[in-house]
Amino acid sequence: MSRIEKEIEFYKDLFGKVYTMFLEVSGGTVAHFSQKGMDFLTVIGTIVSVCLFVSLLTVGYIYKEKINLLKE
Repeated sequence: MSRIEKEIEFYKDLFGKVYTMFLEVSGGTVAHFSQKGMDFLTVIGTIVSVCLFVSLLTVGYIYKEKINLLKE
């Protein structure tokens, strides 16, 4: 297996893990907000959800670039 294929597998696995964490944190934040309203945990959950979303976009972009590099 070449180095690029190993990197593609790494980023694919990382994307899945970040996506799962994003869904869990954002879902928990929405559930907490609907039950308790706006409080400290809702604010922290929102900030973490935004950070995870940015990480998800970054990892997805890198994954796409590695696939395009392999095609060339």
